[in-house]
Amino acid sequence: MNVKAIDLWSALQQREDWSDVCFTDGIHLSHEGSKIVAKEILKVLESANWEPSLHWKSMPNEFAEDSLYDPVAVDEKTTVNVSNWSFQKNSDWERDLCISKPLNGH
Repeated sequence: MNVKAIDLWSALQQREDWSDVCFTDGIHLSHEGSKIVAKEILKVLESANWEPSLHWKSMPNEFAEDSLYDPVAVDEKTTVNVSNWSFQKNSDWERDLCISKPLNGH
């Protein structure tokens, strides 16, 4: 069936202080716990050989059609479909996810 599984429990327990760092109250994930979960999910999505791929960089554009609400192009006659811009696919937020700190410092 080509089913991938993620052992989140073991991933969360990699740190000695996992119960205090990965959870806010013993049930709900903290910022650090959420980062670990996201990282583990992304690892599977990147490595899976599924067709179609579920990795966000491989998915087709959801809003490919032009819209009256798109910004006007330089020629002032056509619009620019911002959904076709690739800067977000070139960003490395996945790497940043691994090193980012929460705004409140916790």
